[in-house]
Amino acid sequence: MPPSQIPPDLNPGRFPGSFFDVAKAVLIAPKAFFSTMSRNGGFANPTLFLLACVGVHNLLARPFMRAPGFFFQNILMGMIVPFVTAGIMFIILTRLFKSPGTYEATFRINAYAAAVGLLSWIPVAGMFLELYRFYLIVIGLRTIYTIKTPRAIITIVLTLIVYTVLFRMLTNVTGVQFIKLSG
Repeated sequence: MPPSQIPPDLNPGRFPGSFFDVAKAVLIAPKAFFSTMSRNGGFANPTLFLLACVGVHNLLARPFMRAPGFFFQNILMGMIVPFVTAGIMFIILTRLFKSPGTYEATFRINAYAAAVGLLSWIPVAGMFLELYRFYLIVIGLRTIYTIKTPRAIITIVLTLIVYTVLFRMLTNVTGVQFIKLSG
């Protein structure tokens, strides 16, 4: 994609055209997208993009869901998790690595990386596409925080560790197993 065609943000006034332009830029030219991405401007545009990606993903994945309740649970989690993930990453990046950046920019990276959800509903391929989401986040973190790839990867790994610890604590406190890792 030529740099002049890379949108810096979702334009709700041009929805759905802007949505597809942003998704295409994120998926096909992530380095160019994250280098031109607006780092501020509020949460509305990236949240709308995230909601659209989560909605499309869940509508297309619905035939493969085991229980109807998963549809609403997945939408709820798909909207909440990127906000929490951005917070964890922001703390790691600014406190551990002393990198300048904002929570909003970190959220934008996670929200726009949700473009993977437009394709990750495809059985089997979805697993590999979700790995591409991690790659997109690495590119976004490298660009926004001007850090090297190992620090971006460490940030993601530490975020996953924080989630694992939190879910284990919740399981111990409530007795409800939130994530079932084995059959």
